[in-house]
Amino acid sequence: MIRLFASDMDGTLLNDKGYISDRTINAVKKLQKHGIHFIVNTGRDYRAAKRELDAASLSCDMICHSGACTYDVHGNGFHIASLPKSIAKQILTVFERHGAFADIATEYGKTSITDKNTLLSYYKNEVFPAVEQEGKVYFRTWHDFAMMVSKVRFFEGKESLLGCKTPIYKISTTFFDQDKINALKDDIHGIDQLHAVSTSKNDLEITHVNAQKGTALLRYAQTKKITPSQILAVGDSGNDLSMLSLDLGVTAAMANASAAVKDVCSVIAPSNDQDGVAFLIEDILEQNELAARVRRSFCLALDYSKI
Repeated sequence: MIRLFASDMDGTLLNDKGYISDRTINAVKKLQKHGIHFIVNTGRDYRAAKRELDAASLSCDMICHSGACTYDVHGNGFHIASLPKSIAKQILTVFERHGAFADIATEYGKTSITDKNTLLSYYKNEVFPAVEQEGKVYFRTWHDFAMMVSKVRFFEGKESLLGCKTPIYKISTTFFDQDKINALKDDIHGIDQLHAVSTSKNDLEITHVNAQKGTALLRYAQTKKITPSQILAVGDSGNDLSMLSLDLGVTAAMANASAAVKDVCSVIAPSNDQDGVAFLIEDILEQNELAARVRRSFCLALDYSKI
């Protein structure tokens, strides 16, 4: 019996327009009403993930930064696995060598060691063209993008960030030129204690080796006294592999998932534009209702046998 439903966000919980559909919203609320835990397991920072849940009037615990930090429903962080500053320095040095923008996630959310103009140039020349090519939506409106920029925490160079106590959860980047991202990946793999994954052909996400979606999900389940066989996890891209390759009750790939994700999953769900998450939830609730009816019939049969 499934007691914990873990869902990726982009390409899974969100449709291609960047929204959680009404059908999915209703399914999640019904799941929670039936006492089954629902958790979002995403590469996004807390603020960016919560923005989407708030828009859908949903509330749940979240694993953010691809497993580097878990947050309860009130936004309190725990199970933190940040990058040691010595390793972060090596990563940033490699990024500099490749001319890669360091998109840094800290306890403040999105963090930058450059100025605002450099940040805007990065999104204009690298992120937006790559996102358009993938057919994904990360910012539904320019207002959403402007709000994100307004909340970025800027540091004056890498030494300023590395020299303070602020924990670094994740360092990522996007190159529209795939040759550049591939060259960066080859160089990064020479650094120990890292977990480096991609959600597309154009990006790279780097966390500590202990900060993975799968590791974080199992830690969270333990706090709820939930076994792996009682978990359903669903996702679509490379940073979901660490949870979808686990021996769980159900591992589901969205129909829009990469081939690598589909290869490790036990179930293929409809795409994110076809309410795949809602489909899985409805199936769980239907199976639970069927099991409940069987139990009731069995109990009635026992009662009649005593007459």
